[in-house]
Amino acid sequence: MSKMAPNVLLWCLLTGTVLGQDVTVQQPIVGITSVRTSVAVPDRGRVFLGGVSSAQSSSSRFGFSRAGSSIGLSRASNSLSAGVTIIDLREMDEAILNSVPDRPELSSRFARHAAAISASRAERPREPSRLEVESPAERAAKFERLARKAELENRSGVAKLHWQMAAKYGSATARERLLAGSR
Repeated sequence: MSKMAPNVLLWCLLTGTVLGQDVTVQQPIVGITSVRTSVAVPDRGRVFLGGVSSAQSSSSRFGFSRAGSSIGLSRASNSLSAGVTIIDLREMDEAILNSVPDRPELSSRFARHAAAISASRAERPREPSRLEVESPAERAAKFERLARKAELENRSGVAKLHWQMAAKYGSATARERLLAGSR
């Protein structure tokens, strides 16, 4: 060790000078806002659940002139809303299976299905009366007719779906056809 090294060390300790850099560590400020609630929303309805707003301002000044000052402003807001659409897949399946396009100009099969679903919703009231409800035997017969029609049009996949629906509503003929087709 040279004679100068202990002198430099002693000078650093006495003056408080450290060889290195000052490091500032800034921790993030995290805010959590939560809400737990239940609301009743109708089909295709929206509800506003709430919101939070905050504002901050700060200023600091150093020195004698305006150049040594800073001003900070911060505003933040958050809100939460929910929209609800009820999709009844069983109703859609039945509308597609029961549909017969009445307008041949609808060439796309998706356009035909969309037209059939909207037409069935427009024609049918939300809660049919007891007189309008079909019995299981009537539904089975209707699906048998649709299955036979689909077979005549060489649409075997659609026919199979109609036979399955007829069997679901108690058609023995449909069960026999499905069993024969699975062998």
